[in-house]
Amino acid sequence: MRLYSTPGTCATAIHIALEWIGKPYEVEHLDHVTMKSPDYVKLNPSGVVPTLVDGSLALPEGMAILLHLVDQNPDANIGPTVGTAERNDLHRWLVYISGTLHPYFWPHFMPMRFTTEEKGYAAVQEASHMLIDKALTLIDQHLEGRDWMVGDSKSVADAFLYPMASWGYDLEKPTGEYKNIDRIIRKLAADPAVQKVHAAQDTSAHVDVMA
Repeated sequence: MRLYSTPGTCATAIHIALEWIGKPYEVEHLDHVTMKSPDYVKLNPSGVVPTLVDGSLALPEGMAILLHLVDQNPDANIGPTVGTAERNDLHRWLVYISGTLHPYFWPHFMPMRFTTEEKGYAAVQEASHMLIDKALTLIDQHLEGRDWMVGDSKSVADAFLYPMASWGYDLEKPTGEYKNIDRIIRKLAADPAVQKVHAAQDTSAHVDVMA
């Protein structure tokens, strides 16, 4: 398997999942120029990361990749099996993270895409922060009394939450104020697989690892 990724992006979730699976894989890090190269656009017409190549399959979109990895690697225990209530929960939270939380960050990072007024960037970012707070609050409430996002063990849902919740540590209301999310992120940051991913990306966790 080969993952096309960019350090610090949501593609980190797939990188973590691949480490949890434990099978051989390669990662190729792309920048904004190489994402638009003809060879890469053949794999992912959107010209973004992530993309996973698994044999003859070239699969874009983080949520699709994570579900593929769960189904193709049942022994890795990175997600519940089809037909269980926990699998429905996995779908719910992957969709929420991918379709709600992730887009809320775009106006924060790229306000120029959401207004034609340069003087309006701060307002766009402020609106983004309100939406991020709404989403993180909902996730934090879900995690009350839970060890992980879905079921009784870590899963690709936790891996998917990890990079996005990590971005939030730099906001005016940081992720650390959502005590349940912060607890999960600190556990993940202490995971040897996650630490290996950070080393491969030449990035660092946004929190001190738990003792």
